[in-house]
Amino acid sequence: MSFDYDAIIIGSGMGGLATASLLTQLKGFKVLVLEKHFKVGGFTHTFSRHGYKFDVGVHYVGEMQPGSRSRQLFDLVSGGAVDWAPLPDIYDKFVYPDFTVCASNNRAVYINELVNRFPHEKSAIHKYFKDIDAVNLSIQTKTTASLLPGVLAAPVNAFNSAFNKLAIISTADYLNANFKDNKLKAVLVSQWGDYGLPPSLSSFAIHALIATHFLNGAFYPTGSAETIAQSIVPIIKGAGGDVLVNHGVEEILVKNGTACGVTGKDQSGTTFRFTARHIISNAGIYPTFQKLLPENYKLAVPGFTEDLDASSISIYIGFKRSPKELGFQGENHWLHSSYDHDAEYAARNNPEGKPGFAYLSFASLKDRLAEKHTAQVITIASAAPFKQWQNTAWKKRGSEYEQYKERLTENLLAMIESRYAGFRDLVDYCELSTPLTVESFTGHPGGRIYGQPMTPQVVASRSFKPDTHVKNLYLTGTDILAPGVMGAFMGGVFCAARIMGSFGLAEIMTAASSSRYSPTKQVTEVDQREPQKVN
Repeated sequence: MSFDYDAIIIGSGMGGLATASLLTQLKGFKVLVLEKHFKVGGFTHTFSRHGYKFDVGVHYVGEMQPGSRSRQLFDLVSGGAVDWAPLPDIYDKFVYPDFTVCASNNRAVYINELVNRFPHEKSAIHKYFKDIDAVNLSIQTKTTASLLPGVLAAPVNAFNSAFNKLAIISTADYLNANFKDNKLKAVLVSQWGDYGLPPSLSSFAIHALIATHFLNGAFYPTGSAETIAQSIVPIIKGAGGDVLVNHGVEEILVKNGTACGVTGKDQSGTTFRFTARHIISNAGIYPTFQKLLPENYKLAVPGFTEDLDASSISIYIGFKRSPKELGFQGENHWLHSSYDHDAEYAARNNPEGKPGFAYLSFASLKDRLAEKHTAQVITIASAAPFKQWQNTAWKKRGSEYEQYKERLTENLLAMIESRYAGFRDLVDYCELSTPLTVESFTGHPGGRIYGQPMTPQVVASRSFKPDTHVKNLYLTGTDILAPGVMGAFMGGVFCAARIMGSFGLAEIMTAASSSRYSPTKQVTEVDQREPQKVN
């Protein structure tokens, strides 16, 4: 059979772009990336309104210090064209009703702050940091073993005691077994919004991955997150591949049990059909298995229940003046209404009530190239309150929906104002997105921004393999490893490694450590202009 491409990738998010770049550079693949949105990048894309530019999903990324393994890998994927600037030494503030804890980019400083505030839990605090390191290593081991032949993977997994003992218990079970102080328990999981599940529902594995990810500080791409796609797209195209926007894949073609192509429609409604030796989905495990595969190949996906539907409500804010007037320096703020994170999670079903928490991030204070000051306020949300507008189109959901969004905006801004007086006086422009917005552009059911929920049950059963039950069909992105930018990125690395063969990961790591890329290389501009008018 003659193929149009070596590989077709469904979706241009971080995982898809990483896989495409590695297969292009290291195997000479001709790759086609198909994106349903009118911009490349998935949650790494940006948009502009009234002179303000907003990032959608990149707020901070860990382990991007020069020389780190993650930075070497990212420089390989991007051709060294993304410059990562560090956030302030205090990169996160956990703000509770009666105190604030600062997360430092110096592990020892952060540990000392916790010990000084909770001296009665000193030994448990030190044990906790050893445990999250052990679980982080166990996940790396488990993922690497997934690329090995079964005869080698089995003993590696059998001796992975940290995974078997700690990774697949709930975060709450770990905290309750090791700590007595409820305030300390709350503080340690203040970033649970990064993975979308409260302590009682999340696997300790995902908590440990996120907690360790930022212990060496946080970083942000200079020039905004759009520089990521701008750096990778020319690599794909330069090798004869293509990146096509406004191309929504509707079905994965399967012949005799083997994936061999895709069909769908472009913006004009014209049907397209492309074939390839490898089909790679960055659309998410649920849409892939439940929507894109032919009926007799569809597969149930655990974890996608209404009690686990975590999406987001986001306010994109443009400022009249610099938020430095109020003392902000570029750090993120996690504003929690209480110490009960499970109650905060439950509040997602009633967005007109008191928000459980709000995450406040200032992109413009992290980016020296930002021309105007912006911020984003995010809280977790369920799809349930928005179901009455489920079958409406973006920008055409009606006046009641717009009024509802205005009330949600007021609630979140009031929460910020209650902690930081004068905040609202700086606001010039606001735009709010809901789970419906996320679903419209990504196809994730209910706007689930975190992919498959990482509960203890899901983690215990997860193979951490990009392979699927259909030959030559692979997954990339967050549903291989973990949610977030680096979770999706590493999912892309492991997907590429699997397709490259038995020594694929070693080949990638060798190339990444070659230091042939300069972190300050000029970004190549890519034409990703938005339409002049979107109705």
